[in-house]
Amino acid sequence: MVSNKEDALDIVQESFVKAYQNWEKFRGDSAVSTWLYKITLNLSYDFLKKRMKSNTLPVEKDFEDPRICINEKKIIESDMINIIKKEVEALTPKQKSIFILKSYDELTYKEIAKITNSRIGTVKATYFQIVQKIKKNVCDKGVSKNELHTI
Repeated sequence: MVSNKEDALDIVQESFVKAYQNWEKFRGDSAVSTWLYKITLNLSYDFLKKRMKSNTLPVEKDFEDPRICINEKKIIESDMINIIKKEVEALTPKQKSIFILKSYDELTYKEIAKITNSRIGTVKATYFQIVQKIKKNVCDKGVSKNELHTI
């Protein structure tokens, strides 16, 4: 959500602190994991709002060992992954959260609906639209549909 590992780790830590401090407020209407996701998602939204106000951009420092040989397929996959990451970054915070919770965290639509305070149908439709949008934009950038399905 926040595009920076250090910021993400800070948010996760803050989520656990908040959960601990507010444990007595947990009603048990959902799983503890759903409650933690919701806290983390809300903190991520808050962080993104603050970052937008200050106009600071995330800085990722991914240094690779130059001695590592990367074959052509890995380079193509890496390029596609970077294109997809950029497409995900362009989503609205709500779309991004739905996409991440479904694609990366593999949560059910019901769990995502609870976390995002949305209806299941809305989450399903939003996720479908996001996937279609990403596929179209990635294909428009020259990645073939066959290459897209290999990742």
